[in-house]
Amino acid sequence: MGKKISLELPDSMFEEVMKFKEESNLPNEKSAIYELIRYALTLPRYFRDFDWEMAEKEADADIASGRVKEFSSVDELLNDLNT
Repeated sequence: MGKKISLELPDSMFEEVMKFKEESNLPNEKSAIYELIRYALTLPRYFRDFDWEMAEKEADADIASGRVKEFSSVDELLNDLNT
């Protein structure tokens, strides 16, 4: 037996839930919300606490200022990492 909860989501978040429902071929929004919560609770703490928005902004700034490298192969990337 479980607990019944009531949840109010902003329209934009509910739209994302519905996209997930469709992409995952789930029968209804209740099962989609359940799967998303179950998934979120299994994430390691590092991923739950990591500031992804800040990391994306930092990456965008690095790209804009040219602080990036390009590699033509995986071996070239690995050689660069090992030096």
